[in-house]
Amino acid sequence: MSIRFPSLFAAALFAVAQLNPVYGQPAIPSLKADFSAKLLVGEFERTDPAAAWLGLDIHLGPGWHTYWRSPGDAGASPEFDWSGSRNVAETTVEWPAPHRFSDDGIDTLGYAEHVLFPLKVRLKNGSAPAHISLKLVLYVCSTICTQNEAHLTADIAPGSGRTDAQGLINEWRSRVPREVSPTMSVRRLSLERQPKSHLLIEVLARPALSEPDVFVDGDAAVAGGRPQITQAADGALITVPLDGVDREHPNRPLRITLIDGSRSLEAVLPMPRASGTDIDLRSAAPNPGARTIWTILTLSLLGGLILNFMPCVFPVLSLKLVSLMQHSSAELRSTRSSFLASAAGIVVSFVALAAIMSLLKSAGAQIGWGIQFQQPLFLVAMAAILAAFGANLLGLFEIQLPWWLGRRFRGSAGGPSIGSHFFNGFVMTLLATPCSAPFVGTAITFALSQGTSQTFVVFAGLGLGMASPYLLISAVPQLAGLFPQPGQWMLTLRRIAALIMMATVIWLLTILAKISGIIFAVMIATTLAAFVLLLAGRRWQVLRTVTGALAIALVGIAFVTADRLPLFTAEAGNQQVSWQPLVPDNIAAMVRAGHTVFVDIGASWCVTCKVNEALVIDSAPVRQRLISDIVPVKADWTRPDESITAYMRLFDRFGLPFNAVFGPGAPEGIVLPELLTQKAVFDAFDAASRHTSEH
Repeated sequence: MSIRFPSLFAAALFAVAQLNPVYGQPAIPSLKADFSAKLLVGEFERTDPAAAWLGLDIHLGPGWHTYWRSPGDAGASPEFDWSGSRNVAETTVEWPAPHRFSDDGIDTLGYAEHVLFPLKVRLKNGSAPAHISLKLVLYVCSTICTQNEAHLTADIAPGSGRTDAQGLINEWRSRVPREVSPTMSVRRLSLERQPKSHLLIEVLARPALSEPDVFVDGDAAVAGGRPQITQAADGALITVPLDGVDREHPNRPLRITLIDGSRSLEAVLPMPRASGTDIDLRSAAPNPGARTIWTILTLSLLGGLILNFMPCVFPVLSLKLVSLMQHSSAELRSTRSSFLASAAGIVVSFVALAAIMSLLKSAGAQIGWGIQFQQPLFLVAMAAILAAFGANLLGLFEIQLPWWLGRRFRGSAGGPSIGSHFFNGFVMTLLATPCSAPFVGTAITFALSQGTSQTFVVFAGLGLGMASPYLLISAVPQLAGLFPQPGQWMLTLRRIAALIMMATVIWLLTILAKISGIIFAVMIATTLAAFVLLLAGRRWQVLRTVTGALAIALVGIAFVTADRLPLFTAEAGNQQVSWQPLVPDNIAAMVRAGHTVFVDIGASWCVTCKVNEALVIDSAPVRQRLISDIVPVKADWTRPDESITAYMRLFDRFGLPFNAVFGPGAPEGIVLPELLTQKAVFDAFDAASRHTSEH
């Protein structure tokens, strides 16, 4: 332990305290510290039956304070000795956010009068009782400083716990700075060496920072001075002067703790490279600010084009096929106008999404790609629209949408109207948004991290890219003639397309059931059935097909919402992957312990996530690694979750799927591409598993 006393007066006071014959008591009895400490026994973790929570509850008298893990310019941090404990494998101390105490230019960091340190105790045998023995050495100061010692014990019985104590422990755990905060994030963290060594921290915060402070620890040779803060509309730019940074050799990683009132955030600065270059917190992740708008526009055009071939768009592929068949022999003018209308529907939809995203961003809301699928009203509306499309393809009625434009823009020979084609493009866009295709993620990241004008440009580029096949046929209508001529086979194609539409309705209803409950989803399904009945009239032959599809929908909802069904469980016995919940602080701790962690964030509405899961994550080779030497972590973004949104934003990701691998060789994480391959996953496992000494 390195204890620094820049003040001779403080050092003298501390020395006088140690001369007292009674160990740990001050030399002046009238200034004796009012000190008490006890161990509170909490509960076992639900996801880890061998880990229990305790609380070290410390009370000091008025005017006294003790110290944080890094004491600052004077004092010393608490010392913990667990050597007398039994059946204890490991004990981890969590440190609540400290306060800064200033006296004559001396800054110390710690806690005034009361603090509770959450303690995570991992047992060697989770089914056996454990005995906790703690020898605590606590340094406290007021006008003088004293060293105090206490011997505390506690017993942990398997499966037991006190709910009242756990509530207090959880309250103090909420004050521990984590690597993810729902209201703050570190956009950039770098070590600058000119003109003097200092940290440069760019912080995003909603609401804005009010009383921020920054503490630096992790390397005993490095000290951080008082931060200089420049407020911005969406956060702040913070400069922290550093003392003790070696210009020739790398230092140990530094921990940066940002405090703003009752909220806090922790970030880790990796070891500087030997070349002395500056470091960025997310050096392995793409930096959207480093790309020009022209590069991003090119990527958005390519991403929009690729979006046509992603699994998310498969449900609306039938609409495109039927549309092409209807125009295979039509006159060129009609073909051009209809495909231009579809392209316009796609582009206008993307521009509308840009406007909505910009408004949400300006209001301080968490934003992301495809988040509308988290909203029940959107799912209900899309299910109704697709049910109408399916009924139209079955011949129950002719869609003329938008309704008020139907008569004015009716197509020739009673065919689909221009408004219908426009609306088709609108629906295609909405159903494509759950997926993040190659290049789309980069473009979306840039758009949502920049100003409003850049957001509109990028989203318009995505729309033009997705609409490019329609624009191509509009420019060269003769291409439609390459498809087979209309005939009886088109009726079969329309029925197949109708079944695809109904399958999409089932998919939306299963998502709705997960978000709002099965009862609400069944009510919507019943309403849709009544809607189709109203459209069908007396066409009972077709009605049987529709009724059967809705019956399948209800069965599908029941299966999807079941908690556990043996039919769909993973391989029995030890072949089942034990997924752990996403807790960023736990990931960092596991990496420090030498483990490699695989993070999978998905959602019920993300079709690409399901494809990745079926083809890669659930494949035998990857599953075997997740069972043996990789720690699997999973999070579900089906419902809105600000913590997941904030976590993905740390990696400049605003949409799904999200997969990353962490380990001793990649503590900052390796973010995998949207479409997974076994090779990409195994390469990331191998790179992250290497210890830094192997590089």
